[in-house]
Amino acid sequence: MAAKGGVVGFSIGEVSQALGLAPQTLRLWEKERLIRPGRTERGYRVYTEPDVDRLRKIKRLRKSEGLNFAAIRKQIGAADGEPEIAGAPDLSNTTGERLRRLRLKAHKTLKDVSETTGLSISFISALERGGSGASVASLRLLAETYGVNMREVFGADLDQSSPLVRREERPVMSWDNDVRFEEMATGEKVMDPSYIRIPPGAGSEGFYSHSGEEFIYVISGTLHVELKDQEVYSVEPGDTLYFHSTVPHRWWAGDEPVEGIYVNTPPTF
Repeated sequence: MAAKGGVVGFSIGEVSQALGLAPQTLRLWEKERLIRPGRTERGYRVYTEPDVDRLRKIKRLRKSEGLNFAAIRKQIGAADGEPEIAGAPDLSNTTGERLRRLRLKAHKTLKDVSETTGLSISFISALERGGSGASVASLRLLAETYGVNMREVFGADLDQSSPLVRREERPVMSWDNDVRFEEMATGEKVMDPSYIRIPPGAGSEGFYSHSGEEFIYVISGTLHVELKDQEVYSVEPGDTLYFHSTVPHRWWAGDEPVEGIYVNTPPTF
């Protein structure tokens, strides 16, 4: 196959089969400016050898290092050659220090945590030093290893307890890809309701699981939720989804930002 200008390359189907990546994953990575394939006269994608090599590196960074899209762009550069736009906050030094304290409290070495979670020692160490790249899935793996929930990792509501939570006073958990969970209840509770805000294409960036059950109500946008070995559900405005948290799951927004209500019970997320 030849792209415009006569460049010979590979179709999206060939690359998908060769690298073990779903075509929709390749399209998402293109949308996230990680890769920019050429096009044929008819508009079909064409990947060159350097494109394939770059995709292999992206796959490794995603699978082995647990990096999210923003962190990968910072490490290898955007596909269009432009520098990564600042704006999404890095994991704060406070949260990094909290991760370190939780690890030491659990009497675990970096090697212990790496073997348990599958995350690299360098990645875990970088997070503890306040580095970026933490996804919902990777932080959830760390929280589970340390025997805590996500709120304890962020310190989102440890010192707050009130039956009334004003919208502007919601404790916030925010990741590098601008996914936001705004806590809608504080203190000791049986349910853990959060107001979620997810940018287009962003999501958990990996499967995770934990004890309990989950309920999702979408207000705007379309949230795609995959229950491993079961089905991918497209949850649209007004729809609800209920499932057992022990089933490995991942989620991501469609082409538009998503807002909704996400409830975990018990609050083990």
